[in-house]
Amino acid sequence: MSLGLQDRRDVEFLVKDVLDAGRLFGTKRYPDASWETFAMVLDSAYKFAHEQVLPTMIVSDREGVKYENGEVITPPVFKKLYKAWREGGWIAVTESEEHGGSGLPRALSIHPVASLVGANIAFFTMPGLCHGAGEMIEFAGNAAQKKLYVPKLYEGEWGGTMCLTESSAGSDVGAARTTAVKQPDGTWHITGEKIFITWGEQDLTKNIVYPVLARVEGDPAGTGGLTLFLVNKYHVDAQGKLGARNGVKCTGIEHKLGIHGSPTCTISFGDDAPAVGEMLGEQRAGMKVMFKMMNTARIAVGLQALSLAEAAYRYAHQYAIDRLQGAAVDQLKNADAPRIAIIKHPDVRRMLLDMRSTVEGLRALLGFCALQHDLSMSETGEAATNADELAQLLTPLCKGYASEVGFDAVSTSITVLGGHGFLRDHPLEQYLRDTVIARLYEGTTGIQAMDLVGRKLGRRGGLSMMDLLGRMDTTINQAREAGLGKLADRVAVMRAKLGETAMGLGGAAMSGDLNGPLLSATPFMFLMGDAVLSWLHLWMATVAAKSPTQGDFEKNKVVTARHYITQAEGRVRARASAIAAGDRAALEMAFEGE
Repeated sequence: MSLGLQDRRDVEFLVKDVLDAGRLFGTKRYPDASWETFAMVLDSAYKFAHEQVLPTMIVSDREGVKYENGEVITPPVFKKLYKAWREGGWIAVTESEEHGGSGLPRALSIHPVASLVGANIAFFTMPGLCHGAGEMIEFAGNAAQKKLYVPKLYEGEWGGTMCLTESSAGSDVGAARTTAVKQPDGTWHITGEKIFITWGEQDLTKNIVYPVLARVEGDPAGTGGLTLFLVNKYHVDAQGKLGARNGVKCTGIEHKLGIHGSPTCTISFGDDAPAVGEMLGEQRAGMKVMFKMMNTARIAVGLQALSLAEAAYRYAHQYAIDRLQGAAVDQLKNADAPRIAIIKHPDVRRMLLDMRSTVEGLRALLGFCALQHDLSMSETGEAATNADELAQLLTPLCKGYASEVGFDAVSTSITVLGGHGFLRDHPLEQYLRDTVIARLYEGTTGIQAMDLVGRKLGRRGGLSMMDLLGRMDTTINQAREAGLGKLADRVAVMRAKLGETAMGLGGAAMSGDLNGPLLSATPFMFLMGDAVLSWLHLWMATVAAKSPTQGDFEKNKVVTARHYITQAEGRVRARASAIAAGDRAALEMAFEGE
């Protein structure tokens, strides 16, 4: 399909004209970043994604992963692809030049990464985890650990993963039973089993680094008693030389709905032989370190949802141009009327614009959140703190809300193709299967919603939410000045509903009523997501309306915003009304067998 995986013009408009990411150039954090570097990285990513990554997507899904005698065999096409991925430096593209990255702010680097994700999400999780493990060690490791592990993970010489979930401790991480016992030589023996470990075993790297959450004997129950340890597949000396096999083994893989090319493993520690590890960070601070990776991973999951939604939209868009079916509306009774492209039919156009507005809104959400991360690293004092807190507030939306509406967009793309969309002749059924996992891993949608309502809304007395509402007010005023008064009025309604509902939930929680806010957490997250995307669409439309150039692109930005905002206002009003009603039917229901 000729439309490709990503709308480059929209990417450039967002980062340059809307977010003004260039203000980060030349700062202490990003001294060498430039638009020239961004263009070069984006060009390279597009070329690599379309020429080398995309051709592996369907074949790796059909081949899947095999488990034989404790070993995992990945799709054969991945070996060549992983070599090319490493050589291209794509694992650490979001890092500084010191670590082989582009040195670009994340507000820029997420976009070339998005094109790679959309080309094969099942493969992307492998280098993504290498990066995540390296980032975690860079954050919490001692000097020796950083020197040994970070380069090998960022360069992809060693694989990485994350070992958190257990059969009895999924969302309830604090119930983990894996234990750690200190040895006379200062190392630790780890004993336990972890499940749902993405790329926990594979045949692409010589070694695998396992960051493992475990409880030191005698430490308290709950998440506050967990410590993080580094365990290697093979024993490793201080120079990185691999020795004998460590006491770590894969005991099986999961057979999944989607991401068939990505192995999801059960990993046993200390079963047949001691699993020797070393502590990462401080004792009983494991969750603090793990959340460093998880917050990054949650935004990466949102990026996965965006990438697949955009790939699906662009495929459906091109199909709607090429597919001839039916007559024009004013020729329906004329049996001899020429057949027209389905993109001319009103309902198809509505579906395409639904998808497009979701994609462009999610791109703005993730880009804005990434910009706040960049500002938290490049600014100082209160400005840095405010940026970090705003990023924290929006992270549940970047993961939970984005994964849900991204899935809906992929589902709509299948409807555009009709019965053909249900066939394996087209990639949309795979996109749908692959997108489901975004709603589940790194914390389900419900977990994200509870995090938003239970933790993020009340941080610093609600200052971050007030900051967000203030930014919405500024955009509303600017939109009115740009002649977008009707759209501004609609967003003003949503802004008011968001503020009122947030205050209502906060008040209920402060009164000791936790059931009410938790019942409303997921509906509130959707309300907030719709309101925030409406604000971002209004912002983009305002910039487009003020542009001295008024071509199709600028006009389409306003039209897209109008479509999204008009639809979202009704959803926000309805959800605000339902939450305010405070109905507790779900608590009162007597489910059979409970």
